[in-house]
Amino acid sequence: MTVRIQVPGSTANLGPGFDSIGVALPFYLNVEASLSTKWQVGHIGPNLPAVSEVLDHLVIKTAIATARHFGKEMPACQLLLSSDIPLTRGLGSSAAAIVAAIYLANELAELQLSEQQIINWASELEGHPDNVAASILGGCVITATAEAEVLVVPVEASLLHWLVAIPHEELKTEAAREVLPSSYSRQQAVQASARSNVLVAALHSAKKETVGALMELDSFHEPYRLELIDHASRYRQVAKQAGVYGTAISGAGPTLISLVEPGFDYEELASAFPALTFYVVPTCSEGVRCLQAASPII
Repeated sequence: MTVRIQVPGSTANLGPGFDSIGVALPFYLNVEASLSTKWQVGHIGPNLPAVSEVLDHLVIKTAIATARHFGKEMPACQLLLSSDIPLTRGLGSSAAAIVAAIYLANELAELQLSEQQIINWASELEGHPDNVAASILGGCVITATAEAEVLVVPVEASLLHWLVAIPHEELKTEAAREVLPSSYSRQQAVQASARSNVLVAALHSAKKETVGALMELDSFHEPYRLELIDHASRYRQVAKQAGVYGTAISGAGPTLISLVEPGFDYEELASAFPALTFYVVPTCSEGVRCLQAASPII
């Protein structure tokens, strides 16, 4: 038996929704797994990290850890992976790998986990729930953690389209976290959380102009991370002139994401920023898919 798992990538934050808003995007990690006598892994394409030791592979070590956490042993597998989620660009590549690994363990170690258990465990492993919940459920999700439970509220966003501007350079999440302050004043926290609240309401009401405006008004993380992305401030200005509703850092960056109309013409932006690769994509309405087949399907 072969198991095939497909996980969408994601963007997080949308500006002031720091570590709480996630949107699934149609960039995918595909994992095909067959039971084997030892762990083996193969990669197709450039968007997967080189791993010298097979047991250090994120999908493998997460699957093993997941099975053990829930009282089972993970059987060895032969894996074949392909991905069009760029690594360390703020598009949820690590979250997708964690989600894929948990579903792999759930299938082959027969864990019988509920969706809520999977979301809780994925969030614990990733460190925040927004990306993993979006990849699991699809669509746009508003998330929060209450003790050991992740609270998730889906928001209808199937009609929203995004301009994704991906730079060639990487930005490690750890580096993007290090520039953030250790605390905020009460005034900062009130202002930032109020804007996040209105952003959620605007998403729920599909008020694109309001969503776009709020995407550019974060004070939790963007004022600090924008300095790590050389072209970000200028890009935001030029993108607004080109007709986007608003632009935010995707996740921890350095990818920038803008709310746009379907079929948005980014030729002007591509000319002004030749070092960026552009995509216009819809919100990915479907989350992780897990299929079984009698023979390999990649």
